[in-house]
Amino acid sequence: MKRIRALQVEGHDGIRQALLRSPEPRGKGGARPAVVLLHGAGGTAKLALQNTGWADLADREGILLAYPEGTRRNPAAPPMFLQNPQAWNDGSGRGHTAQTGVDDVAFLELLVQDLIATHGADPARIHLAGFSNGASMVFRAGAALAGRVAAIGPVAGHCWVSPPPSARPVPALMIFGGLDPLNPPEGGEVKTPWGSTEYHPPVLESFDRWRAFNGCTGEPAVRITVEGVREHLATGCTARAEVRCLVVEDLGHHWPGGPRLLPPWIAGPASARLDGAAVLWDFFRAHRLS
Repeated sequence: MKRIRALQVEGHDGIRQALLRSPEPRGKGGARPAVVLLHGAGGTAKLALQNTGWADLADREGILLAYPEGTRRNPAAPPMFLQNPQAWNDGSGRGHTAQTGVDDVAFLELLVQDLIATHGADPARIHLAGFSNGASMVFRAGAALAGRVAAIGPVAGHCWVSPPPSARPVPALMIFGGLDPLNPPEGGEVKTPWGSTEYHPPVLESFDRWRAFNGCTGEPAVRITVEGVREHLATGCTARAEVRCLVVEDLGHHWPGGPRLLPPWIAGPASARLDGAAVLWDFFRAHRLS
């Protein structure tokens, strides 16, 4: 039996929702590592749970998974991808979340506190991951909650914030698609599924912003670790300040190793070249708060 339950978190913006998935029983109890995974714009917690490949891995590794819900334009109506999309206030100034001033950082902080106090999460092993707009929110929350978050894993989302260098660096592994039309590697004007046109910066701008945030002063190294995957690695970093950026050459705007949820003329091709959940977990389990 899969242990999935609905959570409610009461904060400044009212009662917010999340799904919690506990791992199957394995060995001795104790505090568990936790991964908080944020869906993309137009998505839901259930969709993220079903399509990002974390469930079986979490059972093997004893990971507590939390899938929070963003807010939608019309809270009284159910979420719908085009007509009533859920989204995050990621610092870009876009959409209903910015217009209404939704405090998603405070919501995620309260969710983390609840995971620790009520659900057995290890406070030294709280990790944030997200896709698209959820990835952008992970950058914002990771900077704001430095000292609470052990590491972050943004996928296919830009770092819109420019936080000053932090005394508490946050390790980051970011993943982008080389064929992503919604976040083109070199940047440019993109047309969103909702009909608007936006400028999206080059993906390495996010890498550079996080290098600066973590105090990395060296010139980045570039290498091919897996065929078809280019890795940019920050150098000159302080201890526990690792920053890596993977660009998967044949991946569009989809979760790495996950299904194609949007048509290719909107989001490009899906790719099984990389298992996003497995790669992120290998990174996360190497990092914990001291």
